[in-house]
Amino acid sequence: MTCNHEYFIRQTLQLAKLAQNGGNHPFGALLERNGQIVVEAENTVNTDRDCTAHAELNLVRKAYSELSQKMLSECTLYTSTEPCPMCAGAIFWAGIPRIVYSAPASGLMGMTGYGIPVSSTELLVNASQPVEIVGPILESEGMELHKSFWK
Repeated sequence: MTCNHEYFIRQTLQLAKLAQNGGNHPFGALLERNGQIVVEAENTVNTDRDCTAHAELNLVRKAYSELSQKMLSECTLYTSTEPCPMCAGAIFWAGIPRIVYSAPASGLMGMTGYGIPVSSTELLVNASQPVEIVGPILESEGMELHKSFWK
């Protein structure tokens, strides 16, 4: 089945808006398998008072506890923003083989001046198991969400 990247990215952007409306940073992620959303997560850094509660890491924690390794290996992780090194590592360790993102990490770092300047592609290029990385998808929509938040 061919996935509609734009559809799922738009869903992550809605999750990011929900995170922002809840007092958190605007990041959202979901896990797709066979065209269906199986897990969703938002950033909860502020509400959980946990600097590791990024949307992707919240998603990986939930998915890893609820889904089999076989199911995880058949999923694509969609995210509103390219994962940071911490989240990219967790995605790899969970065995999720694909990442599709909207806003590039370099764009966010350029806007905020904060972060670790290593892209997911750079981090995972030499991983023992390949992780396909696709993006940016709907970059301007993803960056607009950040522009309105980080002003």
